[in-house]
Amino acid sequence: MPHKRLAEAFARAPLSEDGWDNALRALAEATGSAHGQLLAVGKQHLSFNWANDVPESFVAELDRIDGYNPQVNYRVGTVRAPLEVSWEVHYDALRARHTDEAYLETVRRLDVEHGAQMVLANKPGAFFGLAILRGEAQGRTTEAERDILSRVGPEVLAAIRLQDSIEHQGTRLLQGSLDTVRTAAILIDGMAQVCHVTQTAQAMLGPDLMQVRAGTLRATRPDLDRQLQARIGLALRGLDTGPADLWMRSEAGLVLTDVRALPREKWNMGFSPRVIVTLRSPIATEALAREDAQGQLLAKADQLCAALDLTAAEAQVVALLAIGHPRSEVAVRRGVSVQTVASQLRTIFVKCGVNRESELVVMARAVLETAAH
Repeated sequence: MPHKRLAEAFARAPLSEDGWDNALRALAEATGSAHGQLLAVGKQHLSFNWANDVPESFVAELDRIDGYNPQVNYRVGTVRAPLEVSWEVHYDALRARHTDEAYLETVRRLDVEHGAQMVLANKPGAFFGLAILRGEAQGRTTEAERDILSRVGPEVLAAIRLQDSIEHQGTRLLQGSLDTVRTAAILIDGMAQVCHVTQTAQAMLGPDLMQVRAGTLRATRPDLDRQLQARIGLALRGLDTGPADLWMRSEAGLVLTDVRALPREKWNMGFSPRVIVTLRSPIATEALAREDAQGQLLAKADQLCAALDLTAAEAQVVALLAIGHPRSEVAVRRGVSVQTVASQLRTIFVKCGVNRESELVVMARAVLETAAH
């Protein structure tokens, strides 16, 4: 297959449902290989491992034998600089020094012992690799086949960047929604890195509870951190994390920490959030309710200012009366004396053309009901 057609297959990969599968199959066909492979490994977790036409157990079998560890997997152990190809010659040299028999038995059973690979990007916390996998029928790679892999590398990297941009569009929408409803949440991407902390969650984090360190969410207490990391690991693999029963104690009180996997598309590279960690505190919930009530009061006061030509202080007095508070409660909430409230009301009566508090309340509620519609 000419290079142009292969490059076009990867350019289309982020834009269609099975685009990456089709592109990897095209790479396999162009190089006479059994499979094309694209994978990403974070600091501690596999983000994804895609290969065309492999058994469903492919990823699980490698995971079972710690198959992404460079001490186990001779492919990972022979990675070179970005966009430089390594192949069977390099595998042989490493295997001569150390061969992991469990890994070798697995790749022979899967019939993917041979091949070639290249690092597309190797940045802190993220390793992206492209490979061709071959079995006994295809034998070892040729120089021409490795040249095809080398030439298509930059095209694949460009497609990954486009995928990144597309996934971040959805991420921004999710972030905005969580911030709008003031959810205390931390979002974690496929590389196990924190990609967003809502303002409400940020206010709850601290050295006595949990912190984000080097991009990773960590609990302060070692025993709780082990539980937290175990649940994050399960969620990254899309597995059930069990009941929401991970309680942590901070100076502000108890915090219930819940870890859940987020729904994701079939072809998701992990740039978008994979896991949501929510924090719930009875004390924080009460404070948030008070803040919400205060925000609603200020919104009502703004409406009354505009409609009745009142000052901000006068409008707050009227708003409190309109939602049912007596003068004594208005005074407490405003931090003034009852006499001050009475004096303000005399001025308000004149401005609004009423003689009694009941008339003022009817007028204010009419304004607020009209504004609500």
